Amino acid sequence: MTLVLIFYTELLVPPSVRRQTGIKPGDQLEFKASRGAITIKAVPPRTCKTTKAELAAIREGEAEIARGEYVTLVELLHGLDQSSSQERHKNS
Repeated sequence: MTLVLIFYTELLVPPSVRRQTGIKPGDQLEFKASRGAITIKAVPPRTCKTTKAELAAIREGEAEIARGEYVTLVELLHGLDQSSSQERHKNS
């Protein structure tokens, strides 16, 4: 059973141990306890991977913004309000 607790606190790691393990200030550490021993391991920060399709969509969106083709938040919300009120008034 793995218990994951997330909290932020300072832990003093001796410089010799940091050098040997490659632990740097600010690294996230994982603690595991079993039969009287505690294992501490540096874990990489969680990152998400962007797909090629998502990168292409981001580039296209940036190009549209550069061309002046965009809708402000107020315009978007106004358009949503209009479309939802039109849906409520159905013809019989």
